[in-house]
Parts: sequence; C-alpha cells; structure tokens
Amino acid sequence: MLCLMPVLVQPGALGKLLDAPAQLVFAGVVAVLATSYAITAREPTDVLFFANFLAMPLSAAVYLIALERQGRATTLLILRLCLLGTAVGLGFALYDIFGRNLDRAMGFIGNPNLMPRIALPLGFAALAGVFVDTGWRRWLYCLAPVAAIATTFLCGSRGAFVAIPAMVLLSIIFLWQNKATRTFVTVGALLTAAGAVAGALYLGPSVFERFAGIVQVVSDVLQSGRAGSDGATQERLVMYSTGIEAFQLSPWIGWGWANLGNIAAELNPEVFASQAGTAFMYHNDAVNFAVAAGVVGLACLAALLVAPVLGAVAAPRDRYFATRLYICLILSVGYAIFGLTDSTLGYDAPTTLYAFLTAMVLGAFREPKAEAPAV
Repeated sequence: MLCLMPVLVQPGALGKLLDAPAQLVFAGVVAVLATSYAITAREPTDVLFFANFLAMPLSAAVYLIALERQGRATTLLILRLCLLGTAVGLGFALYDIFGRNLDRAMGFIGNPNLMPRIALPLGFAALAGVFVDTGWRRWLYCLAPVAAIATTFLCGSRGAFVAIPAMVLLSIIFLWQNKATRTFVTVGALLTAAGAVAGALYLGPSVFERFAGIVQVVSDVLQSGRAGSDGATQERLVMYSTGIEAFQLSPWIGWGWANLGNIAAELNPEVFASQAGTAFMYHNDAVNFAVAAGVVGLACLAALLVAPVLGAVAAPRDRYFATRLYICLILSVGYAIFGLTDSTLGYDAPTTLYAFLTAMVLGAFREPKAEAPAV
C-alpha cells in the first residue's frame, strides 16, 4: 500500500480528488474515526486502530491511477479479473469440500463467513461485463454470479446468503433496462437452477439444510427475541445486546475500537471475560461502529455505505454510467446486508476490496474523448 503514496503528491492530484466525492468521504470518515479513538483512548496506541480502515484513504491513489487509464480496455481488464477471482474462489471452495473433506469451505487464509463476502461482490460486479464486452465472451460473465452463489453455499454462510436476493434483484433491474441484455436474465436463472440441482445431486440435500431454517430463525427472533435452538444466532444476539448496552452508556463518542472487547468483558463478564484486550468484534457493523464511536460512528458507517453510490451519481453521464452505478449499488447494498450478521467494514480483506474496487470503478469506468462518438 505504501507504494501508492507517491501518486497522491503528483501535480494536479488534489484537484482531481476534490472532484471525487467517494474518495473524500472515505478519507474524511477515517479522520473522524481516528479523532474519536484518540479521545476515548485508554492507551496511547489505541488510536492506531484507525489503521483498520487504512484502505479507505489509500483508495485515493488507486482512483488517481485508474483515472489515468480510463476507458474500455481497463474496464474490461478489471471485470475479467473479477471474473477470474470468482472462479478461483469457487475452485478453493470445491477443493475444501472434496479435497480436504471440510464441512464448510473456508478458502486460502480465510474462513467460511469471509470467503463469500469477497466472492459475491466480485461475482456480481463481474456480471457488468455483459454491458461492456462483445461477442461470445459476454456469456462468460453470466457464470460469475453463479460461481459466487455456489461458493456461498459451499461455505455455508447464512449471513452472506441473505445478501443474494438483493444482489440478484439489482442485476435483473439493470439487465432488463437494455433489450440487448434481457436474455442474460433468463440464462442466469437457468444457470443458477442448474447449479442448485448439481449441488443437490453431488453434495446431497444436506448442503441446503443450513439455509432452509433462515426464515424460522428470523421468525423466532422477531417473536421471542431468542433464536430457539440455533446456537450461532443466539450467540450473536448476546453480542448485540451487550453492544447496545455499551452504546447506551456512551452514546455520543463510544469507547474506541481498541476497547470493543474490554467493554464487553466489563458489562458481561460471565460471557465475555476472556475477550478483554483481544481483537473482539460484535459480528455486526452497526454495533461495532456504535460501540467504537457512538452516534459519530454510526454516521461514519452510513457515510461509508453511501459513498460509492454518491461517487457514481456525481460522475459523468457517459456510456459507462449505468455500469458504474450498478457495481457501486452492488457494493453499497451488499456490504450493508453483510454487516447485519458479521463484521465486514473494519475487517481487512473486505474493507480493502470495498474501497479499492470502488476507486477502480469510479476512476477507470469512464469514456475518454477518443471513445466518445462523433457529434
């Protein structure tokens, strides 16, 4: 990441960034969080936890690099890399299940909940290739979301799975707007159905059992405030209630990201005593930000989630406008849902993907003058 820093001091860099609202929001949020952590610090090093979000300000350098390489060639390169990344992710997931005989795929240096939070944004972003590429290659991009959904099933991540309907709906809306891409809606549905049948045949119906009870778990929580026999969800509910209590005790500025585990141990020692001084998180972005920085933290989270769409709307209305907006909505909506059930923003890999992919899309997915049609 440090290699990106020289780009920020090049002539004209500041002016370009002042016209990039998403990058301004990213940098501003990190500055605000760092200030709040300094105020609530119990140790001088507590303020260093702003580094959890270091990818946000560094995305400005990625944006400037992408801006210098805008156009169809770079756009296709990024989308094809997203497609490749999704395929590699599915390969790791299949190897985990069939090669390592794991119950849930977890990927390389990952875990079953992290892996889909990388695969799904990449897969649905790659689908935008049908808007940009031509010929038979356009059909390859239909495989990306199917592979991402398959990876999510192999990982058994119910929290990530909840984001799939919203991502599918966004894809259908954007594909249906263009007559040339409506066919891809049908093809995508058929590919997904075929993948589900293949999964049932080769893995057995047990692969779907973990997801079948989602509606019942939600119903139990809404009716009684408890998750019934679902232990994982019940553990999260205890985290949430402890986090909400911590927020109520310091609602404006919070306790600092460094003290997420400390305050949990202090308020609920029976359950969280061992989490004091650890990198504990509440498995929910809103609770994490609320405990770490109070109302200020919640405002920062909202700003981070809105930033990609804000950047897309502020960008030129050129031939890539719909493609930019689609991917930015996939990121914003997807990450908002991911954060309901697990820590996402503030966790290194998904945070970096969110910031850097936003910067690449907003910078490179543009129409250079050479591409503009003659008037």
